[in-house]
Amino acid sequence: MKFILFNFIRVLLVGLLSGVCIADEVRIQQELEDRSEIIPPLQQAMGKDAFDKAMASGKYAYTGNAKCRLCHRDFFLGRKKDVHDYAYEKLLAVGSEYLENGRCLNCHATGYGVKSGFQDMTKTPRLANVQCEGCHGPGNEHIRRQIVNMPTAGAGKSKTKSTVILGGFLAGVDNPDILRKMCTSCHTQRWNRAFHDLGKSYDWYKAAKPGESPKDGRTY
Repeated sequence: MKFILFNFIRVLLVGLLSGVCIADEVRIQQELEDRSEIIPPLQQAMGKDAFDKAMASGKYAYTGNAKCRLCHRDFFLGRKKDVHDYAYEKLLAVGSEYLENGRCLNCHATGYGVKSGFQDMTKTPRLANVQCEGCHGPGNEHIRRQIVNMPTAGAGKSKTKSTVILGGFLAGVDNPDILRKMCTSCHTQRWNRAFHDLGKSYDWYKAAKPGESPKDGRTY
């Protein structure tokens, strides 16, 4: 009886996994056949006029998440356990031929299609996968604000300032509508498997490790 039950479960699991694989193949084919314009998630979220104005200002550039860990260590380590941080590897696992396809890289790398964003693993390896800036946009202005407001000392007097500075992102928590649109720019109806409940998933990402409660009520 146990043997029969085991075989039944095994067949069921194989069937379910096969169904998922077939569904993925269909979605991939639909994506490759899509001839609509490839628009960077940040542009989709902000709107063309606001995006063009921000990029033309020369004020914003992608830096890679190595600098993020200096002030947001818990978030940096928490995201290392998140599927977004393996998005490029997932693309490679599906097929190396997709690594040069703009439709795929648009959502499997950080800042693809933007001047300072991901180009390829030779030129910009630091921007592979969907990193912090993949959701928030270029981080150099946020970093600049942090540096300006770092604790300093001079003339024998200490000058204390906040150790965590908010703002400077084009899709930061101070722009929640744009930030949510960053999610739906890639998690479209075709690729919505991870977002059955966008509101719940969005709230989960306020914590250092998605799904946990934010420490001290902080959200970044």
